[in-house]
Amino acid sequence: MKMKNSPIFLSILLTLLALVFPMIAGVIVTVKNISSLSSIFLIQFIATAGGVLVTLWIMKKSKFSFQDFGFRKFKAEAWIAVIVVSELVAFLNGITDNDVFSAQYVLILFLFVIAVGFYEELIFRGLIFKYLSAKGLKVAILGSSILFGIGHLANLASGADLLMTLLQITYAFLFGLVCAEIVAKTKSIIFPIVWHATHDFFAFLTDKSEPDVLAISIYVFQCILLIGLAIYFWKALFTKKDKAGAVIINKGKPKSYV
Repeated sequence: MKMKNSPIFLSILLTLLALVFPMIAGVIVTVKNISSLSSIFLIQFIATAGGVLVTLWIMKKSKFSFQDFGFRKFKAEAWIAVIVVSELVAFLNGITDNDVFSAQYVLILFLFVIAVGFYEELIFRGLIFKYLSAKGLKVAILGSSILFGIGHLANLASGADLLMTLLQITYAFLFGLVCAEIVAKTKSIIFPIVWHATHDFFAFLTDKSEPDVLAISIYVFQCILLIGLAIYFWKALFTKKDKAGAVIINKGKPKSYV
């Protein structure tokens, strides 16, 4: 297999692509010395929207259809309620007391998180997940999640708090793991996109300049819920298959009970 056609090599390149457009936005903000949050989010939205267009173009040029990448309906199930609770918990931290908090700020922020939701999900749970699936479903789930977590190491370069960045990386890995499992289970990328955008929106609305005990506790609580969801989906995806295999192997033999 040629290196350029390797699923792992392609996945690494796509991970770098996920960093390119946010970096472009960061450079513009730094060079222009922009301090207005609304302006910063607007620039990030424009850059990220450009990334979405590039990603969609890559998908179109691939050998797969958009439906293969998960653009299809999904059936709502009870696990969504757990995710809703995990997101609403963020509001225990209160609404940000930012001085520029306004309707315009919220609108621009809303557009930005939607672009991010599409951009990152199309790359990690769309392209990367699909290409790594050639190595097996477990590799696709774990590989896309690990790369998603590693991608958040870039936050350290921007001078973010070390503890919160480490928590974000942990959360990102678990979030990516659950999203990949949802894609595997539902064959749809729609919910991960909506969830991703919603999480980022709530996170920005409740973000505090200095992390405190409550903020860290919320992160830990959300991580615990994600671990529970990850185990649930993992069992749903793989344990049943193992049991089905056992039934076939033991067909015709006397039943035994424990």
